[in-house]
Amino acid sequence: MSANYKRQTAVIPMTPNEDHTGKEGYAVKVSSGKAALVTGETDTPIGIILDGATTTGKSAVAVADATGGTVRVKLDGTPGTVAIGTYLTITATGTFKAAVSGKTQCARALEVGAANELIEAVLHSPVAAA
Repeated sequence: MSANYKRQTAVIPMTPNEDHTGKEGYAVKVSSGKAALVTGETDTPIGIILDGATTTGKSAVAVADATGGTVRVKLDGTPGTVAIGTYLTITATGTFKAAVSGKTQCARALEVGAANELIEAVLHSPVAAA
């Protein structure tokens, strides 16, 4: 194995911009080198919080376009109809909902989900939903 090979999965430690305690499954973007909760539906997330920490710790973040395997994402309070295979877009709170045209999409549901649930999903490179 090459010394340049760093990790088997693209999960990185990031300093939280704000408290990420209880924010597992939320989308984050990079802000001044820190993981900040997504605040806009067209933000470009770096990934999803797998294990949230306070601002004095490090959150574990699954990188959206490089993570092997699946993750759990947090559905919004009004997620629309989420079935297996539904593409998911981010919301202004960092949660996910059934894809909405023009919003940033970076996940696909692997199970049925309802409001405020954590569901299994696969991440992909962030793109604007068609």
